Amino acid sequence: MVDATGRQLTGDISTADIDEVRIYAEKHGSDYHPARIEVMAGKSCASFVMNVAITPRGKAWLCEEFEVLQYLNSKYDFPFLPRAYFQDKAPLPSMLMFLGDWFQGYHEFHLSVDKADGSQKLVLWDTDKGHYYLSQPLAWQIYSQAAEIMTLYYDVETFEQIFPWHHAAGDFIVKAHEESIDLRLVTARQYASMLDRSDAVSVHEALLFFLLNLSVRMRLDRLDGVGAVAWADDECVDATLEGFLKGLRIKERKGMIGAGFADAFLQYCGSYTRKDIADRFHALIDTCDQAAPDIPVIRGHLKRHISKFYSALKCLRGS
Repeated sequence: MVDATGRQLTGDISTADIDEVRIYAEKHGSDYHPARIEVMAGKSCASFVMNVAITPRGKAWLCEEFEVLQYLNSKYDFPFLPRAYFQDKAPLPSMLMFLGDWFQGYHEFHLSVDKADGSQKLVLWDTDKGHYYLSQPLAWQIYSQAAEIMTLYYDVETFEQIFPWHHAAGDFIVKAHEESIDLRLVTARQYASMLDRSDAVSVHEALLFFLLNLSVRMRLDRLDGVGAVAWADDECVDATLEGFLKGLRIKERKGMIGAGFADAFLQYCGSYTRKDIADRFHALIDTCDQAAPDIPVIRGHLKRHISKFYSALKCLRGS
């Protein structure tokens, strides 16, 4: 804890420098029980999360997430994931835990129905100001930044990506300003390819499947975080494609992919008809767990989603 505090506050910290440690139980999940920890050192405060698992499944997930976070933070120089400092266990009761960064001032957001006009909006769970609805431009930025983040962590050579993730689980959190937002991803449960490299799938084809899946997953949530499965409005698709392309452009500028890769990918997509895209969407959904509660909602909206995605992709190619 002392070492983690020093790393977060970017200074040498000893046990004698720590004035107080505050622990808050935040919430209880099916796998983890996260606690927020504040370490007071003089006028500075370091904020951490201690994720605790008790069940065998929870412990298995926790071990993998700890390793994935450490791997991704060593592989990529991005600020979007929490650092994972150390992992330990307690014998009574049998618990496994790891310490990571707590993103202070960031909050969950979820789709909700505004009773004033019956429209669907994103509501920010601001623990300081109270819950409030986000404007459409801020909601657009959230979906765009989320897509950008997922694209930045996607490896175009190995096809590895952060998955699974879900808005309903509060995996993304946001700090909202008057006209802008700042997004973080609090977890990375797995980092692997969803495709078999032995099938000789091309780099562009694998990236297209990543984008198709991203466009569907970005629209899924649960009303108010715990209600029925919800589906975001069509603007989510445009914002997702915008963020995806921005992520590719950033990877180009950083030398993570070759110059012109994004344009080459858009040209590759331009060779496909609407039916080609539809066939790939259906193949993608067919590979999912058909017992998952998201599936009926996805299938119920899939036809319209394909049309919206295809038209938005055409606009993106022309931009």
